[in-house]
Amino acid sequence: MFSDNGTVKVVAEIQIAGSTSAKAGNWLWAWSNSNLPNELLADANRVRSFGEENDIAELQQAYVTDTTDDLEALGWELTAAMVRVCDALGAYRSPRGKVEAFI
Repeated sequence: MFSDNGTVKVVAEIQIAGSTSAKAGNWLWAWSNSNLPNELLADANRVRSFGEENDIAELQQAYVTDTTDDLEALGWELTAAMVRVCDALGAYRSPRGKVEAFI
């Protein structure tokens, strides 16, 4: 839910794609994060299945290592794959300090 001065402006259902870690230098798919509620992982699980069916390593392994030193780009690239596979309307990155979640 997005708000402005306490007034709700946008309400949306979400699915979590994953998160980046600057410390680890990688992306963790949401389906592999045991701290997340299952009801927010259906689309991430769908992407994992797509990766398995089409032999796409980055979509089926829990962690994807950043080889370019650009974690933000890696997060957006993998989130874009999820948006495409799941026919989502878009994506949003929540500001969370050093760990960023992509939905």
